[in-house]
Amino acid sequence: MTANAATGPEVEKKAVRTKIRAARQQMAEEQREDHGKQLAATVLGYLTSSTGIVRKVAAYCSSPGEPDTSILLDALVNEGIEVYLPICEPDFALSWAAYTPGIEFLPSKLAPVLEPVGPRFGNEIFDDINTVIIPALAIDAQGLRLGQGGGYYDRFLPLIDDSPVRVAAVVYDEEFVSEGSFPVAEHDQPVDLVFTPTQVHQIP
Repeated sequence: MTANAATGPEVEKKAVRTKIRAARQQMAEEQREDHGKQLAATVLGYLTSSTGIVRKVAAYCSSPGEPDTSILLDALVNEGIEVYLPICEPDFALSWAAYTPGIEFLPSKLAPVLEPVGPRFGNEIFDDINTVIIPALAIDAQGLRLGQGGGYYDRFLPLIDDSPVRVAAVVYDEEFVSEGSFPVAEHDQPVDLVFTPTQVHQIP
């Protein structure tokens, strides 16, 4: 295999990421806030009506440009659901901290994200977690995810294969795309659900 062939898919992924990020940056703040409210209602409605009793979920603190999860996080807690957020660790590992409204956040030392301050937990918490909600730039019809390129979730998801947790990704409506819209690699992990501001897509 030539060097160009080896790097071609990654070059294409980079181009798709750039295009999606540019579109996100052009979104008006008022529209982003509206999408955040819709997302909270969509996710909470699904979790509380379609899956039985949900006591714990893992989620994430959205970065600028991403679908806003701040309203969702508070809505989950207000519903009596325990919420855990990720913390980036060395070697692309993740630990988790409990979220409560008003908790302190600090910039990660390893990634361009904010992380909650508090005691850290390992993957053992996923024995009791119903759903893990993760970020994405796009999801195709097979549930394959285009991430930011950091690799944290690609390494994390195989570690919870034996747990009962379902994996849900969050994107804007137009970022749920047809199969083949972006290249995928052998290590890419499919998700079970896709949450957009207005819809829930269950992956067969």
